Amino acid sequence: MAANNPGLLINPKSGIPLYVQLKSQIKHFISAGVWEPGLKLPTERELAEMLGVSRNTVSAAYKELEAEGFLVSLQGRGTFVAGESSDKKRTSRKERLLRIIDLALEEAAELGFNPDDFLALAVSRAREQKQLLSTFRLAFVAPTREQAEYFKEELLSETGVQVVPFLLAEVRERPEEACQRCLGADLIVTTLGEVEEVKRLLEAVDRPVAGVSLGLELGTIVRIARMPAGSTLVLLCSEEAFAEKVMQSLRGAGIGGIKVKVSTDKGEGFRSLLGEADAVAVSIDRLGEVKDLTGKEVIPLRYRLDAGSLNMLRCLLLDLKKKTGSTQ
Repeated sequence: MAANNPGLLINPKSGIPLYVQLKSQIKHFISAGVWEPGLKLPTERELAEMLGVSRNTVSAAYKELEAEGFLVSLQGRGTFVAGESSDKKRTSRKERLLRIIDLALEEAAELGFNPDDFLALAVSRAREQKQLLSTFRLAFVAPTREQAEYFKEELLSETGVQVVPFLLAEVRERPEEACQRCLGADLIVTTLGEVEEVKRLLEAVDRPVAGVSLGLELGTIVRIARMPAGSTLVLLCSEEAFAEKVMQSLRGAGIGGIKVKVSTDKGEGFRSLLGEADAVAVSIDRLGEVKDLTGKEVIPLRYRLDAGSLNMLRCLLLDLKKKTGSTQ
């Protein structure tokens, strides 16, 4: 078991989130060959007790390492080092793609096309694929308005896919209306924890439902983690639900020892708290309200769509394209 291997030293005073430290060390041991494929790791509870951290800290590290291909979790058996590291997988994927390109170049030559012809056709085809993605519409059911807007902007910039955002609370209150609006979507997406509920609420819509992982950007977490113990952080956002999601992310990263006060007040209502704050963490939609704030550190609460979720969505969309016969 990994507990018998050297390392895994967590420093609560380093300013680096605990789960980030743990993830980095496990990844290093796997990449360096210290932990070989098939090695069984301690359970989340065992490792948490061993290191003196919360189970949420271990869980966050394990989940991200699974998403990146370093670990694999088998139901009823435990968590194991995957067959190959993500670095090897990335190299393998690149090598496979290069082999495909080489074969395509050879085929093109046999058909009388030179490399310049091949390049022009490949670029044209890639542009067609990108244009095709822009014709898809996703319905995104989000627990909070901030997450809905983030996902919409992120996916549009990454893929060109059009996103119609929904709030989960609205879907719960008016499921029939939501079903009607979702009829124009090719795919329904929500956060991982809400997949089963969204499937149930929108079961009348004959559309696949996919779950994605949205989390605070690492830079945001690190800035909060570096606040001295006993400091006061004011969370300024539009919804209590979003504030709770942020708090969950901070707890999952093992951040403690700071006082957190939440404000959803508009206008000048929140400024009474600022005298108590050492820093202000602000949702993106409210950054303009603190742009002139002086003497306090302002930390934008930026969310990210993890790489695994983004790749999964691309694959689903390509599969939908094939099923609808869009490829000419």
